[in-house]
Amino acid sequence: MVHEKKALWVAFKPKKPENVAEMRKKFLGSYPFFKEMRGLFSKVWWCNPEKGEWGAMYIFDSEAELNEYLQSDFWMNKVPEKYGYKPEVVAILDLGPILYKRIVNKGENSWLSEKKEAN
Repeated sequence: MVHEKKALWVAFKPKKPENVAEMRKKFLGSYPFFKEMRGLFSKVWWCNPEKGEWGAMYIFDSEAELNEYLQSDFWMNKVPEKYGYKPEVVAILDLGPILYKRIVNKGENSWLSEKKEAN
């Protein structure tokens, strides 16, 4: 059975605009959870300081795993509790080929910047 990857594009639109540093602090704190999340192929955080919005583009291994996430307690309750407002689903998208050349951005104080243990 072939699983087609699906993308989830979400936006947080707080009533009180936040600066880029505040937005980054929020999404950097989530790296450990998403690093271990089953069914998540990748996640990219974004922010639009002019609009005071921020969000993410998730790529899930399948539509079933994307739907499972949207029905989860984490998405429905913990995310709004943590941030004080609920994210908006902008779109669920079908994907074409995915190209990764290299890590182009390292998250500060995240699993991307941790020193790898010697084997």
